[in-house]
Amino acid sequence: MSNLEDVFGVSGKQVGSYVEREEVDDHFIDALRTDKQIIVYGASKQGKTALVKKYINYEENIVISLSPRSTLKDIYQSILRKSGVSLKISYTEGTGDVSKVKSKASIQGAVALIMKAKVEIGLDKESNSKTDEKYDEIQFNLELPDDVADIVNRLGQKKVIILENFHYLPEDLQRAFSFDLRTFQDLKVRFVILGIWKEANRLAQFNGELQDRIVEVPVEPWLDSDFRRIINNGSSLLNIMFTEQVINECIVNSFESVGVFQELLKSTCQECDVLKKSSHQVIIDNMGAVKTAILKKTAEYSGRHLRSLEAIASGNGAVIQKDCPLPYFLQYYIVMYILDIGLEGFNGGVSRESLLHAIKEKHHRKDDLKGAQLTAVLKGLTELQSGKGISPPVIAYDSNSRQLKVVDSTFYFFLKNAHLQEIKDEIVCPMDVAEK
Repeated sequence: MSNLEDVFGVSGKQVGSYVEREEVDDHFIDALRTDKQIIVYGASKQGKTALVKKYINYEENIVISLSPRSTLKDIYQSILRKSGVSLKISYTEGTGDVSKVKSKASIQGAVALIMKAKVEIGLDKESNSKTDEKYDEIQFNLELPDDVADIVNRLGQKKVIILENFHYLPEDLQRAFSFDLRTFQDLKVRFVILGIWKEANRLAQFNGELQDRIVEVPVEPWLDSDFRRIINNGSSLLNIMFTEQVINECIVNSFESVGVFQELLKSTCQECDVLKKSSHQVIIDNMGAVKTAILKKTAEYSGRHLRSLEAIASGNGAVIQKDCPLPYFLQYYIVMYILDIGLEGFNGGVSRESLLHAIKEKHHRKDDLKGAQLTAVLKGLTELQSGKGISPPVIAYDSNSRQLKVVDSTFYFFLKNAHLQEIKDEIVCPMDVAEK
């Protein structure tokens, strides 16, 4: 019997209402038939992991979930460990975690132990024999992708390496990996990379040689027709029927986010006491249940987004020095502008030029502020959010279109339904702190 949790909502497992989209699923399937590296990208909660899990068995391949602290050495060490390679690693002075000078110890050398044979050794009459394992010891450099690829290839495995949360890596590491990825491509080590961003050709921007060596699969946009197919799939599993008014209300309030849409359907069913498949068809026609679901999700998203906006607005902790001009505090002005224009103004993104013009009108150092300063801050927003533990990131700058865009699909829902003026009042103005 189907349970609501198995049918609707955002889950780590595949929900029963999953729908295949020809332009996305077929594109991914075609990409798997090539030998190219695959990049799956889009805003958060838009089905990246669900897509990959449908066509690649996570248990039979190598999955690495990245964090803001991940380094390329960490990634390559995990690849080898999850490939079944035993490693002997020596570190610089210290425990391998922290050295005596309070800095992170680094890997000095590495040896891979690869089993080459099992040999039975004869013993006495009582013990008969035992199995002795023989290993090849291979010295290698954990920083070199060709060394790592060589060891993977020696194992004869053809596992796909899935890198989740690639956006957590700082831009300099993303750039460095884009060059390593070219090497892995040449040496037949296959990656599927999942990241939260909106721009096409992100890795190819870092390394132009990847242009014909990768396949990009964007998971957006989601269409109204896709959402209706989700409802059809889920309704048949639960023996329910949503009225057209309820369907439209859920679609309008999802802002093309499949994650928000799934959560609204799930919450609406809960409000109507539909928790599992019914023996008789249940009609979901209670608009009050939808409104309650929207209020619940607004409260849930508002708390997180308020904390995220407060963290972004505080910036990198610019130091206020006596007898010196105040810092620019551009992150604060960006947050205030977003809250000023709300959903109507931010839907689809804001150009750098519009943002600069609006900030200059109110900025405390408008005559000194230059476009290059704003651009630098915009490009650093993803890393800033990562450093402050904002997961997933809320906003990001698209260098291709030169626009600031929403990359957390729940943020539009928040902009429409939250009391933005109250949110503004709760965010501390750095100039007020400076005056005290």
